[in-house]
Amino acid sequence: MSAPNNTSGPEPQTPPQTSPEMFELNEKKDYDATNAPVSDDEHKEIGVGRVEAFNKVLYQSGKKGKILLWLLGVSIGLTMFAYALDMGITTTIFGTLAASTFGVHSQLGTVNTAGQIIRAISKPFIGKLADITSRPTTYVVVLVFYAVGFAVAASASGFTSYVIGICFTSVGKSGLDLLSDIIVADLTPLEWRGFFSACLALPFIVTVPVNGFIAEGFYEDWRWGLGMFAILVPVLLLPAIFTLYTMQRRGEKAGMVTMADSKDVRTGRTEATPKNLTYWAKLAYRGLIDIDIVGLILLGFAFSLILLPITLAKSAKGGWNNPSMVAMIVVGFVVLILFGLYEYFLAPKPMMTKRILQNRAFIAGVIIHIFNQMASSVRNTYFSSYILIIKEWTTYQWTIFLGITTMGLCLVGPIVGLIHRVSHRYKGLMIFGAAARILGYGLLISPNGMMTEDTARLVAAQLIFCLSSLNVVGVRVGVQASVPHDDIASLISIITLWSTLGSSVGSAIATSIWTEQMVDQMHVELPDVDDTTIATIYGNIKTLKKYDFFDPIRQGSIRAYSIVNGHITIVSIVFACIPLIASFFMPNFYLGKQQNAVNNKGLDGEVVDVPKNGATDMNSTETKPATFMQKMAALYRK
Repeated sequence: MSAPNNTSGPEPQTPPQTSPEMFELNEKKDYDATNAPVSDDEHKEIGVGRVEAFNKVLYQSGKKGKILLWLLGVSIGLTMFAYALDMGITTTIFGTLAASTFGVHSQLGTVNTAGQIIRAISKPFIGKLADITSRPTTYVVVLVFYAVGFAVAASASGFTSYVIGICFTSVGKSGLDLLSDIIVADLTPLEWRGFFSACLALPFIVTVPVNGFIAEGFYEDWRWGLGMFAILVPVLLLPAIFTLYTMQRRGEKAGMVTMADSKDVRTGRTEATPKNLTYWAKLAYRGLIDIDIVGLILLGFAFSLILLPITLAKSAKGGWNNPSMVAMIVVGFVVLILFGLYEYFLAPKPMMTKRILQNRAFIAGVIIHIFNQMASSVRNTYFSSYILIIKEWTTYQWTIFLGITTMGLCLVGPIVGLIHRVSHRYKGLMIFGAAARILGYGLLISPNGMMTEDTARLVAAQLIFCLSSLNVVGVRVGVQASVPHDDIASLISIITLWSTLGSSVGSAIATSIWTEQMVDQMHVELPDVDDTTIATIYGNIKTLKKYDFFDPIRQGSIRAYSIVNGHITIVSIVFACIPLIASFFMPNFYLGKQQNAVNNKGLDGEVVDVPKNGATDMNSTETKPATFMQKMAALYRK
């Protein structure tokens, strides 16, 4: 990122008195539904100017500014290291072991579904909390949820209390990745956005092999593993909290606004000074209106009532003949309809405004995110269980194999970001990455429709999945480029809300297939085994693992696992086709030194030069009829 030309720090400015109504009007005028840039004469927020002033000082203050930037980068890296450790082991490894300990392995998908719904709904809350307080304060709240959640889960005496703890940690996970994405979007121009966003995942390269040792060490006592995270996460988050608070206080002393401050301070609605209780009460009320609290509650209830019965029906008394199962789904769809009606007619600030619905990049990005997450979640929910049973691998080998894709995604991501930097485009890579993902799912299916047991094909599929980074990084940059800087936090919150809900749908579908088919398939493959034994190995995967590999019970179970997981993977293939189609509808913005592609302003607030059609000669005045290939290229870029 280039430094601003002005080498002297600007003098602090005192904002004139401006009413909240005026700021609301200004924000609405920031850009129109067609993403047309708005001129400086039409709109110039005082807060934006103060942020630009701070950026100029930060990037040109010599060693102190560089030290602050490096400290911020390292501290964010530590927070993502905590996130990587968590995502790599607590759900896939400890979650599987915990569910088996309580004899409810079949309900693993139910836990994942509940956790993902909570992660989704909490995104807008966390984003708004960062807006009305500050980012370091939000990190503190995230830390509390993490620590309490792991403590409760580790000390759980039953499956219910374990689920409660995991739900608390879901809020923490939601906050870490959201805040990190927002901070990167604040500090990077579009040409580097993909690279630095992908770098947030680099800690996974370290945590995947480390998780193998952790899983092996805590295989018999997962409680101590979760308890370790209750201590480790606070230690890794404290540097980020300290650095952001330091940045915020330095900005206040200099009379400037930093990216650590609340949105109200950054946009000039209020000064960065302490307020009384009445002020905070009004701010909290406005925040609840801004995040569409009623809409979020309706949406959360709707998805919970629809998805959870799907995962629980098989184990419920009477199955689908149980009236409560059908009633929950019916009520869920009724609530979903009420959500739509409320958003259209009553919501003061709808979650999906007309401006958003007319943003093609956002709509295409949401579709890509939702179905990518659905496809991944469908396959991943019971994939680790499948590998544990069909292979005589150690716990370390099992963990490393499951982490191959994670490591590969993290290595490929920054490379994709560098290609963005050189080519200044992303759409072609997105299409290739979406196609590669489909190929990876296809390799998992044998000609007979069962999931393959061949190690070479399993490893090849895991490696090919790494190429999906081309799609993931591209859609992230493209969507963020389609809105002004002030809307970045809200955009990330909304798009991750829907993508996480997509993940919860995937978990519910996988669990439904598993619970509906697995027991029956085990009876088919193990006709001479009594019902009690089948119920035991169905509910506790660790018990099944103890059987000798060539024992008829183990071999019959492997066949049952292969058949059911084959059906699950076919569903993943169907879902994975939709992001490929949606990728063709993404705009192909030029990725230059601008912070976004709406007003084409750099990090310092100055408008930067952006070629209209990439490599097109902008100085040419000669008009020639466009060839067929030029028309196709223009349509593709559009």
